[in-house]
Amino acid sequence: MKKIACFINDSNLLERVKEFCGLERFQEEVIPGPEKFVYDVATVLYITDDFQTLAPDGIRDIKVCYVGTENPKVSGVMFLPSDFKMIHMRLLVDAVIHNGCFEPSIASVIPEFLHQSFRIKNDIFNVERIVYALTKDFVYFLNFQSLEKVRVGLAEMLTNAIEHGNLGITGEEKMHATENGTYYDLVSSRMSDCTYMSRHATFTYYVDAQGLKMSLEDEGEGFDVLSLPDPTDPESLLKLHGRGILITRMYFDEVKYNDKGNLVSLSKRF
Repeated sequence: MKKIACFINDSNLLERVKEFCGLERFQEEVIPGPEKFVYDVATVLYITDDFQTLAPDGIRDIKVCYVGTENPKVSGVMFLPSDFKMIHMRLLVDAVIHNGCFEPSIASVIPEFLHQSFRIKNDIFNVERIVYALTKDFVYFLNFQSLEKVRVGLAEMLTNAIEHGNLGITGEEKMHATENGTYYDLVSSRMSDCTYMSRHATFTYYVDAQGLKMSLEDEGEGFDVLSLPDPTDPESLLKLHGRGILITRMYFDEVKYNDKGNLVSLSKRF
């Protein structure tokens, strides 16, 4: 479980941080003083309302957040206003975990819905970063636990769209390359092949307080949708090929493909 360490003088502020950790399933680590801070790889953020303790010894690469009435404008220190809302904290923590950019003023404007479309290059080695960029605004509508499931499912679908769709790598080719340690070479060669390099994936989503709808389309040849393994078959869980689709079905209420098999639609009710 990820941790948030804090040295906070204001008891009300400490309770709000504890409330956030409880809601979002983080472990709070309350320390009696900055000298008591002990580095822990699970710790993602250090929060304090004491201006004198912004750089405790041993903090290493952990992000620091100061909570107060004014931004201290100290290099490397993030800032939350004293009257922050839970959405401010959620945006901050999500940005910290994914090395994103946090702007507390944005949380003052809460969207009622979001509808966007993106064109995605075949950057298979940076799927996690791409998924964060595509979904970072979902924190307005989803808690961390639900958002993580959405991101896992989308990452699986995006990997399939790039790998099997746009780059035309079959399940057998991937398995063989993985077993022989040549997977990186296989993907790199396809990405530099003029037959595949110009292909893109298109991602579109609509999200509001009621739910989320997403679609992802690649420019590949598609596949036989009827050949998908039965998600209720226990043996399917042991197969490497097709597991991404099975995982995604666990996290979304509906996963549907078009007849060609190069466009998948996903929906999740809140």
